[in-house]
Amino acid sequence: MAKRRRRNRKWLKRGLIFALVIAAGVISYLVYDAYFKEPAPAPIPEAPETPVVEDAKVDEGYGEVVEEEAVVEEKEEVVQYEGENPNDNAGLTGVMTFASVMNGVLRVRVNIDQYISGGTCTLDLIQNGKSIYNMVVPTIDSAATATCEGFDVATEGLPKGATKIVIKITAGGKSGEISGEVNL
Repeated sequence: MAKRRRRNRKWLKRGLIFALVIAAGVISYLVYDAYFKEPAPAPIPEAPETPVVEDAKVDEGYGEVVEEEAVVEEKEEVVQYEGENPNDNAGLTGVMTFASVMNGVLRVRVNIDQYISGGTCTLDLIQNGKSIYNMVVPTIDSAATATCEGFDVATEGLPKGATKIVIKITAGGKSGEISGEVNL
């Protein structure tokens, strides 16, 4: 009877080891499948081009529809830069892209049309023909244009009402002025 128990334990141990080996193999496969296999890329659907067809005409003699040749409208070629090169202008030009009071701070942002290097922007706030605030910041240069670093002015202590904003840009022997208005 002792031999039988040993045999049973022996087969039980072998069966348990076999089950563990199988389980380890299944887990390894699942981990590999989940983490190391790259999913197949989804195909990119192509949009079919549909030509624009003029209205079909009806042949008056027989009442049949006669289709004319399909007329495909050609897209206009977009000309990226029209006009003169702004870098050739005698002065500097630009636009005030943002001027607003938020949480007691006047924020003013400006884009300059030309490429400049090492310039300055001078902000002047004017009410009733008198300057009430003045600030100077450097320009930030990019590949084809520039911008003023940005003006953030605390409005506390400044008189309330309609205020003219004048920004003078100077760089490389050129200058220009951008103006706008804001209500403080």
